[in-house]
Amino acid sequence: MFTKLITTALVVATTAVQTVSAISTIEAVGSKFFTSDGHQFYIKGVAYQLTEKDPLLDTNQCQLDAKQMKDLGANTIRVYHVDSTQDHKGCMSAFADAGIYLFVDLDTFNTQIAQENPYWNQTQLSDFEKVLDEFQKYDNTAGVFVGNEVLNFANGSTAAPYIKAAARDVKAYRDSKGYRKIPIGYSAADISELRPMLQNYLACSSDAADNVDFFSLNAYEWCGGDSSYKISGYSQLQANASGYPIPIFFSETGCNTAPPRTFQDQASIFGPDMADTWSGAIIYEWLQEANQYGLISYGPQAAATATDALGGFTRSGTPTPISPDYTNLKNQWATLTPTGVARSAYSASASNLKPPPCPTSTANGWVVNGDIALPSVGQSGAATATALNTATGTASSPSASATKGAATGGKELAGMSIGLAGVMLSFVISLPDVSIPYHHASPTSNLPFSNILNDVSQPQSPLQASGQHLSSSTLNQTALRDPSFHVLIPASEANDKLCKTLLSAFVLNYPPPTLINFGQVFTGDNWDKGSHAGKIKGVYDFLDKVKKMHDDDLVLVIDGYDVWFQLPPEVMVRRYHKLIHDANQKLRNEYGTMLEEKPWKGAEKKKIQTYVQTVVFGADKLCWPNQPDDPACASLPQSTLPRNAYGPDTDRDPEGYTNRPRYLNSGTIIGRVDDVRAIYERALDKVDQGLGAIGDQFVFAEILGEQEYHRQLFMSNMARPWYYPLFHAFPFSMTSSPPTEAVKNMTLPQNRRYDFSIGLDYTSSLFQTMTHSSDDIAFVTYANVSSSKLPHSVSKISSLSLDINRSRPPFPTNDTATALATGKLLPLSTTLDRIPFPAQNTWLNMPLATNLHSLAVPTLLHINGDKSLLDSWWPSLWYQPHARALLRAYMRTPQPFLWGTADGEEKTWDRRGGRGGVWKTDGWWMEWGDVCKGVEDTVFADGKGVWGVEEGDGRTYNAWGQQITGKTRDKGAKLAE
Repeated sequence: MFTKLITTALVVATTAVQTVSAISTIEAVGSKFFTSDGHQFYIKGVAYQLTEKDPLLDTNQCQLDAKQMKDLGANTIRVYHVDSTQDHKGCMSAFADAGIYLFVDLDTFNTQIAQENPYWNQTQLSDFEKVLDEFQKYDNTAGVFVGNEVLNFANGSTAAPYIKAAARDVKAYRDSKGYRKIPIGYSAADISELRPMLQNYLACSSDAADNVDFFSLNAYEWCGGDSSYKISGYSQLQANASGYPIPIFFSETGCNTAPPRTFQDQASIFGPDMADTWSGAIIYEWLQEANQYGLISYGPQAAATATDALGGFTRSGTPTPISPDYTNLKNQWATLTPTGVARSAYSASASNLKPPPCPTSTANGWVVNGDIALPSVGQSGAATATALNTATGTASSPSASATKGAATGGKELAGMSIGLAGVMLSFVISLPDVSIPYHHASPTSNLPFSNILNDVSQPQSPLQASGQHLSSSTLNQTALRDPSFHVLIPASEANDKLCKTLLSAFVLNYPPPTLINFGQVFTGDNWDKGSHAGKIKGVYDFLDKVKKMHDDDLVLVIDGYDVWFQLPPEVMVRRYHKLIHDANQKLRNEYGTMLEEKPWKGAEKKKIQTYVQTVVFGADKLCWPNQPDDPACASLPQSTLPRNAYGPDTDRDPEGYTNRPRYLNSGTIIGRVDDVRAIYERALDKVDQGLGAIGDQFVFAEILGEQEYHRQLFMSNMARPWYYPLFHAFPFSMTSSPPTEAVKNMTLPQNRRYDFSIGLDYTSSLFQTMTHSSDDIAFVTYANVSSSKLPHSVSKISSLSLDINRSRPPFPTNDTATALATGKLLPLSTTLDRIPFPAQNTWLNMPLATNLHSLAVPTLLHINGDKSLLDSWWPSLWYQPHARALLRAYMRTPQPFLWGTADGEEKTWDRRGGRGGVWKTDGWWMEWGDVCKGVEDTVFADGKGVWGVEEGDGRTYNAWGQQITGKTRDKGAKLAE
């Protein structure tokens, strides 16, 4: 659950090894752990991370906790964040005295292996080595992790070879330094679609040097007293691990969805069901926090501003057990004391264990084909070859010892030996798998049990009548090309409001936006001069006709005059994937699966998910302008926020201020091009029916309402057997109900599609919709939360989310700017290009708009409520007062290349290219100065004058050679189609 934070230091290998109080060391032998005195070792552990920093520095605190852990019956802790430059002898001695071992993560925020666009370089390896240098000194270091939940989507297996490469190189370093054989392994997220391929792949090489020493799983499947060895799926985990040649254990477990936690799963883990195969479990977690997983607390919950508390929870003191969870676990462990087998009796049989077969690639799932050659230091998944999807390769040799200086440490594109066979699974393209391909329900019936004919060679209209196929593609089709990310902004004219939106997109490095309907005039009924219904036609025409946009591209459509970006695009795209992944799991639990019939393939059938989500709209607190009995208002599911998110008056405010967002807002939408196009085609159909004059908000809300009403009809017509709640295949609905009586006189004509895979961003992690929500937002500086002006009642805000911390820093480095300020590009100016020093101005130091109820830091703000905020909040955004300098730095940098294809060609977010300007739908490019001239006083508000002539009339040029500053400037050129 934690991702790691460790800083680095060099420890000379020849220094004398520090020893901690006499305790046997741990070694992996075959499929088991043994102590150095020959006894099998079973892990009874707790996750121990008191702060985001290093919890192993306060000796007194460690002594207090070690004593309490000994009472609990624990013999192991897992720590996620450490500082390798510090002395850990005091804490390690305290835990050793209590007979407690340590498993520690090696990676950091900056050196972890990424699932999207993975790489393995010298910087990562050196930092891993430094943590190992520090903790190899202590006999009670039981093992280290080279990664934690690197693969967290079903289609993320492209990163698996980088995990093995990291383990290979750290093992080689360990052995070259003469350290003891500290086990080096991996902690995996429990992704059912990757079982057992991932665990087998990490142990399948014929050369043991290329395998991990152990595999562990973060699993939260056994929930509540009604679960069991079979219902929880533990029996399947055991079956998958049977005959596994290296130790396997639970690196996180302890589901809390059905409190109190009874920990009945421990009897299976340490008993006859699993003890011969599994080496124990680590319970999440030691300290009680907002997530309610804690076993102890250090006192009552405190105010968020307390100096010794983080997020309202005290981080030090005398541990007090949380009842009854602590006692329940203590009692379980006290009765579970497997003796295992002596090493002397086991060694012979261990030598007979064989690696499992390496998994082969499968459609829509695991993509690593066999025992492929592993990447060496300096290699990246961005430069593709054919290794992942071709015949078995030969494992590369360790690269960590004598040739450390050979690699540059960057994300190099040359010399790659690993990649995808003609596919790219980059973070801007990969939709998360939900164990089955995405499919829409058939348009031929109000119920989704009709044959779904989705496997077609020619794309069809998503609104075709009975008997035709749907255009929504499956996940394997998502990865066939090099998709891009596009930003569309409907805006018929330029003003300071549009320019604020554009500026926020530029300084955060979003793709150059396309202005829809810019300079266009709409006439005739229902088109309201293009301000509402006109947007629908403009966006649809662009999505339908533009040549440089593919169906599997990702597209963001936002209102043009009241949206500000706050976080980088990589954060937005990752959150989109996570939101889609979570939503689809929920939909599968609620609506189950069905059989897709393929009559043209004989009797072949395939189980697919009944309903899916691929498109996300912003969420609003009020349903408008639709009537209360419209399905847009009456048929929508409840928000995923807690029922008391706004206190006792949650969802009871007729004006909406304390309501949870649960209604569609049409001002922000993100999804695949083909799916978004289908929604706009349906909206255009409604405009033609005369609904356009009411507004685009009404039209899109009605589409969602019909979708949800259609799903409720499906649920109300399903026959539910008595065992319905027990099986995931027939999931019990938690949010749907029979069609509400509030929907008056509602009928759904046959032969029409109603399901468009739409969902809402209930937590505002993507889109913060501001209708009646200004009191929900505070600008928080996370480096010093107590200094932020927060309401007195808010005590939950603590740390900045990891996806923001991992993203590109807010300010570019001066060295980069200097290196790129050559040729005809913008020259550096001592007065115009001053920006804060990046190392001292991270995201932690930026004032970030934060939702006080969901605790999300949204990627953008949609100021659609109180319009006075467009003026009063603009100076509060983190890029003020440096906006002019950041815009100049953005224009100075080259195209944002994100990945390379197998033939070496580089691809960008938007295939048309462009920096510091916008595209029109007719293919014309307009520079910032063409669109936003004369708005400097309100947009920059820095008093430095008109853009481009701040220091005179000297001419500068863009990357195409067009003049962009000076008196006689080019007014644009048609550069793309």
